Amino acid sequence: MIDKESEEYKQFEKLWEGVTPKGVNITKKNSFRSKMKNSCNQEGLEFSEVNSFLVYSGKSKVLDSDTIVKGEVKIRTPPRRHLRKF
Repeated sequence: MIDKESEEYKQFEKLWEGVTPKGVNITKKNSFRSKMKNSCNQEGLEFSEVNSFLVYSGKSKVLDSDTIVKGEVKIRTPPRRHLRKF
């Protein structure tokens, strides 16, 4: 599923661990993880390293079989109340 030898994954790993040329920076690590947590929450995914990589790489944007697109809004079943047809 995830190619751990790809450049994209290696870059993600550096950001996930907070690796900089001078060593490990805890502040950058925490900042990146916080951004990934917020992104996972917006996508409706549980926060984990795998889901964070999917969001980082853009693979989470691929539509699932149960996803409906109305305009520019992705709707997963059940649809949101304000988008239901009554």
